Amino acid sequence: MNTIKKIGLTALGTTLVAGSAIAGEITASGDAGYTWASEATGSTTTDGAGYNHDITFSGSGELDNGWSVSTTMILVEGATLSSSNVSLTMGSMGKVRIGSGTGGTGASYDNVVPTAYEENHDGMATSTALDNMGGLLGNGQIDYFSPSFDIGGGSASFKYAWAPEASNTAVIEGAVSTSSVDRGSGHAAGINVSAGGLSAGAYHASASSDGPLNSTISTGTDGDDSNDATWFAKYTAGPVSFGYQKGIIDRGISAAASTATTSAKTVAAAGGDFESEAMSVAFNVNENFSVSWSELEEVYDEQSNNKNGTETGD
Repeated sequence: MNTIKKIGLTALGTTLVAGSAIAGEITASGDAGYTWASEATGSTTTDGAGYNHDITFSGSGELDNGWSVSTTMILVEGATLSSSNVSLTMGSMGKVRIGSGTGGTGASYDNVVPTAYEENHDGMATSTALDNMGGLLGNGQIDYFSPSFDIGGGSASFKYAWAPEASNTAVIEGAVSTSSVDRGSGHAAGINVSAGGLSAGAYHASASSDGPLNSTISTGTDGDDSNDATWFAKYTAGPVSFGYQKGIIDRGISAAASTATTSAKTVAAAGGDFESEAMSVAFNVNENFSVSWSELEEVYDEQSNNKNGTETGD
């Protein structure tokens, strides 16, 4: 497991002016690091060193009524745009966000067990189910984040997302998400609670089927609607943190039956469901050094929603 701490870059500053009602600052920050990954997928094993870096541009300002507007744009390797968004924070009423590449509300439940550096899937050729929570609602949807509120001596918050078109296509300035051949609308909801050193949460996302019979997402086949679900629990005692998470994804894809048990399966293309289980322990040695151990196991079940309608098992 990677245990490299992220390296902060010096922030730069300039001025952002967007009309007479809002003015603020643009800042830049980033991180960089090295990675080592060893991955076995079916009968193939890959090992090697890699690197990562990103630069985040952020801006914010206050409206005349006291609400605030913020914007973020992230550039990654190859100077490509990873994500961008505009958020409106409405005081005690919470926050609304629209953008592309944000991961949506599902990003808050993306393999959240504590680690010293990154999740298990970082640097892997094949993404995991926990990495794809709410993945169909990561572009062009409306995300809502509630403020935290007191509950029984602890605190709680919730999230909600709605996409009129769950195509998950990136949007550009002034445009909207394009329609999908196979998907209709989508929605997601999540809740987080915490008390003392214990925190927990649960999340569910769904996108409806909107394709013709026998298409990749076929109407009339069991499991046509996409369903993502996960729950987690974390406990922190001093410098030590423990975490456990379960998740399942079934994208409702009507795929051909598998012909080889060693072939790699992906959430984006495989029929059936992916069940994930993750656990970890992390220890902060001091403010400059931390270590962690984490394990993630994923099981693929082809089930019965392949195109010929037969059930083939795991």
